[in-house]
Amino acid sequence: MHVLLTNDDGPLNDNSCPYIKYLVDEINTSTNWDLSIVIPNQQRSWIGKAHFAGKTLTTSYIYTKYSTDEPNPNINSYIGPFKTPEPKYHLNRDEYQEWCLIDSTPAACADIGIHYLYKNSKSKPIDLVLSGPNFGKNSSNLYILTSGTVGAAMEASTHGIKSIALSYSFNSLDHDFKILKEAAKISVKLIEKLYQKLILNHDTIDIFSVNVPLIPSLKLGTTKIQYAPILQNSWHSIYEEDLESINEQGQLQFKWNPDFKKVYKDGLSDFNHTDSRVLLNEGISVTPLKATFRTVEPLTGEIVLDAEEGDESKDDIDTFIFLITIPSSAYIFKPLVESFQKNFPSIQITTDSSILLKINNHPHLKVFHYGEYEDLDIDLIQSHPKQYFIPSYIFRKALIRKHYLYNTIHHYVTKNPESVLKEAFPETYNLEVDYAEFLDDSLDDAYELRDEINKGEKVWILKPSMSDKGQGIRLFKTIDQLQEVFNSFEEEEEEEDDDEDEDEEGEGQVQVQDESEQDNKHDTGIILSQLRHFVVQEYKSSPLLLSNYDDKKFHLRIYVVCSGNLKVFVYKNILTLFASAKYQDPINEPEDQEIPLDGHLTNTCLQEDEEPLVVPFWSLQGLDDASKIKIFDQIKSIIGDLYKAASTIDKINFQPLDNAIELFGIDCLINDDLSVNLLEVNSYPDFKQTGDELKGIIYELFDNVVKDVVNPLVDNKSNEQQTLEDDETTLVKVLDI
Repeated sequence: MHVLLTNDDGPLNDNSCPYIKYLVDEINTSTNWDLSIVIPNQQRSWIGKAHFAGKTLTTSYIYTKYSTDEPNPNINSYIGPFKTPEPKYHLNRDEYQEWCLIDSTPAACADIGIHYLYKNSKSKPIDLVLSGPNFGKNSSNLYILTSGTVGAAMEASTHGIKSIALSYSFNSLDHDFKILKEAAKISVKLIEKLYQKLILNHDTIDIFSVNVPLIPSLKLGTTKIQYAPILQNSWHSIYEEDLESINEQGQLQFKWNPDFKKVYKDGLSDFNHTDSRVLLNEGISVTPLKATFRTVEPLTGEIVLDAEEGDESKDDIDTFIFLITIPSSAYIFKPLVESFQKNFPSIQITTDSSILLKINNHPHLKVFHYGEYEDLDIDLIQSHPKQYFIPSYIFRKALIRKHYLYNTIHHYVTKNPESVLKEAFPETYNLEVDYAEFLDDSLDDAYELRDEINKGEKVWILKPSMSDKGQGIRLFKTIDQLQEVFNSFEEEEEEEDDDEDEDEEGEGQVQVQDESEQDNKHDTGIILSQLRHFVVQEYKSSPLLLSNYDDKKFHLRIYVVCSGNLKVFVYKNILTLFASAKYQDPINEPEDQEIPLDGHLTNTCLQEDEEPLVVPFWSLQGLDDASKIKIFDQIKSIIGDLYKAASTIDKINFQPLDNAIELFGIDCLINDDLSVNLLEVNSYPDFKQTGDELKGIIYELFDNVVKDVVNPLVDNKSNEQQTLEDDETTLVKVLDI
């Protein structure tokens, strides 16, 4: 999530802007958000959503380091200002946080931050504008209508960006370190919760105004957080006539003199449930708003941070509910939610899986549940197939495990030698290896493979059957090189064993790391002791290379949608994923060295520190339209036969379900003669490889899936998409059993 932070209190200052650094440090240490900061270059409170019309604005930059680990006098210190980004700080983002200062209003900071300064930060547009934390509360009508903090949030909403205005209510100017640390911790947790609400309620809520009291009792998990409307109050006047002072021209003068004490007393006398009353009760108030400054219904009650989304009770159950249990920060969360909202305008969307408990007692309730494979309710799949719909078949090893895939295709081609799969799937052998020292014995069993390798005519690629993201893939030409590959696997495992105990998952085959670790660790290592099945394939060493892309090797990522038992669709908007280095034929690599992978592996997840090259297939330069159509026709034939093979050859390990759909990511290679080779099939594909610039392709994919696949499945209607030549549809049917 890319967050733009702004405020109305200006740069860091112990007196005028004392709170923001605690929040910045908490965000940078406890989240994986991309944080960009654009703030006024001076204090701009009480200015609302104003702009300085006609004024040309100028930027400057300051830099900070983490400073809130313990109480110290330098928490709000910074380096700068500089007129332009200072390279030695700007490029060192792991150690320094950049702050851009604008000589204007909070609203201007929001506008410029969204559209100009950081819109392409790490190739991600702004997902959320966070304004604050304000030095003082913004509860009640009087404060919220004049607040520059809320004004910046309002500005963001007028640019189509959801926002949160955060304010800290204080009773003392002595800034207590522990209270501010706790306030920052609560704020971050609450922002995560409310961002999810903004996505789920995108048509009704633009902004959340949040007020946090800086009180000794403030504690995560203890302090109540409640939705509350705005206290409707009014001023007498915020100015006072200066009767004793008339300027030299004889003009009257008026002094700034808001009667804050009266406002406070008026709040004490109003016992209605409002944002001000929640603060007086030492709670945190949350007010959902539209850009019209109207409180948004029907959100009521208490917010519990540790509870799952959807805890608020609801008496009436919608006939169709979309349950989504992947994290709200996931790449596909927002595209999925928006697709269901678009195609089912009255649908209820929740992240609370307890809704599934109601299926037994409500025969008209239907739930489509998008979640990880492990989160799906296996019992409901079988007991309520007309009410519970899921995004995955339960048995599909025949395709997604590489050695099963080989067996599926091999047996199908044996029975159907005319199938396109015969030429489309590279020459492949299964290899079972428990430990590196047993490789020779394994090759005795796979003697045909040994004979082929010993001929020395080809380059081979080794792939662990159950790994993904390029893990464990190696190129080799000789038996000795293959032996060194397995030796290196065991060396890597021994090094890892020294650091941590192994944790077995699933069938004891693959060690699964924490998701955050996976995001930050994209290597090609493997844990050999937990694997035994490998495939060895002929490496296709004559790929199509395009000079427009520096002759880098590429593969096609094709999204395939399966529905029920069994329709198969190919998504036309294919992606082209390029390797990070220019291709070199590996046949020329010396036999006494390991073949480098950077010019051969096209997995963009291995290029996290770079800018992976991903191009829409139909936009490829250097390949004419006729060639693209020829390639696409092959893809349709290959995929159609592939799923026909899976559904007829291995009915134990590929079992389509009437109440399920599944999206697969299929990888193919184009050879220099424009023939297409099938490489592998992936369940729950990594859509994030698409990148943010091409995210529209994923939005369109899910929109079509929900409209043309989910809708007919749930309503038990026949899908009318029959024509393969229909240029209007992006989902092309290639199989209907």
